[in-house]
Amino acid sequence: MTMTRISPYLFAVGTTLALAAGLGYAQTNQHEHSNPAATQSAPAERQAMMDRMQAEQQRLDDLVAQMNATTGPEKVDRIAAVVTEMAAMHKRMNTMMMQRGMMMHMQRDSTPPAPPIPPR
Repeated sequence: MTMTRISPYLFAVGTTLALAAGLGYAQTNQHEHSNPAATQSAPAERQAMMDRMQAEQQRLDDLVAQMNATTGPEKVDRIAAVVTEMAAMHKRMNTMMMQRGMMMHMQRDSTPPAPPIPPR
C-alpha cells in the first residue's frame, strides 16, 4: 500500500481521536460545574489537562513530521511509531474518562436519597 493510500487513513484516525478527546472533555467539563466541590479545583485541573493534551499533540505532530520526511523502508517504521502513539493517546484518554466517570458515579451515590413523602 502506498503512502498516498495510508495517509488519509492516518488522518482519519487522528481526527477521530481528536474529536473523541474533545467530546470526552466536554462531557466531563459539563459535570464538573454541577458539583460545587469540584469547581474549586477545576481551573487548575483543567489547565493541567490542557497542558498534557498539548504536549501529547506536539509529540504526535513531531512523529508525523518525521514520518512525512522519510522514504523507503524507514517510512514503515515511522508510520508504526505514529500509529503506536495514537493508540497510546487513545488508551490514556479512555483511562481518564473511565476514572472521571467512576468518580462522578461515586459522588452521585454518596448523596443521601431524599426522604420518602408520607402518604396522606
